[in-house]
Amino acid sequence: MKLLFEHVQIAKDRSWKGLHRNLSAIPFEWHYHPEYELTLTLGSQGQRYVGDHIAAYGDDDLVLLGPNLPHTWHSANAAPPSTNQETMRAHEAALQVAPNQTAHQAFVFWFTSDWINSVCRTMPELVGLENALRLARRGVKFDAQTARKVAAFAPDFDHGNAADQLIMLIEVLRTLMDATELSPLASERFDAAIPEHDDASRLGRVLDVLHGNYLEPVTSAWLAQHAGMSERTLRRFFHRHMGSNIQDYLMGLRLGRAASLLLSSDMPIYQVAEEAGFQNLSHFNRQFKRHRGLAPSQFRSRRIEPVKVSG
Repeated sequence: MKLLFEHVQIAKDRSWKGLHRNLSAIPFEWHYHPEYELTLTLGSQGQRYVGDHIAAYGDDDLVLLGPNLPHTWHSANAAPPSTNQETMRAHEAALQVAPNQTAHQAFVFWFTSDWINSVCRTMPELVGLENALRLARRGVKFDAQTARKVAAFAPDFDHGNAADQLIMLIEVLRTLMDATELSPLASERFDAAIPEHDDASRLGRVLDVLHGNYLEPVTSAWLAQHAGMSERTLRRFFHRHMGSNIQDYLMGLRLGRAASLLLSSDMPIYQVAEEAGFQNLSHFNRQFKRHRGLAPSQFRSRRIEPVKVSG
């Protein structure tokens, strides 16, 4: 998985930026950015990756992501991941469908921490958003009913002047306050401090190495060499920004991979363990139950059948 830094350019005369993606498939774009992101996905199914959380998604998928949280959606019909940003963007351009056709749709709202914190501070009516914003540091999924309410604003997403669109965003945020179910996605280790831009770039390089090699035996000494830091500095830097040590983070990635395979395939559990980087089946079973609360076989038995894509 190649982790990329995405530069979200919000115009100086705007409070937020929006993007309507209407694609024949949603490509794998493993990335992060310092802005909050609210994404509504419609007419699609596949795998959703947020930090160390990997799970199936279907129609009416509404997720709020906090700053610098690695994430991507990857529809079931999409090609394997691209390896660099230029290829990634060219690939997405090729997936665009005609405006009058409906395919995999995503409505994306980006806004900064400073802006949303100012909104909550100056508009006491919206102070109820603070819980969702706090959970968003790990990524938070909203219930389907809330997603459908937000979807009702979709026809106005690309229409109206700047003031009209700001009002629409405020109405969307107000809708989030009525959510009956908020489900955190990434593990608590991702509920960490927001790095400054320079630290975010360094963190991106470290995470790039980890996500490209997490199925292999990885030591902090080896990672420090690739990151250009001393081992001690790397350990402190990583814990400060990710809220966990390196080995715990790696465990989360491996278990996320295992969860994805359990949800999306019928391969034997011993093979799932091997494909997720575990050399010992009993160790895999212990770690999976410890972190997920269920044995791998129980986790698989509770999987939800994917939602059929319309259009």
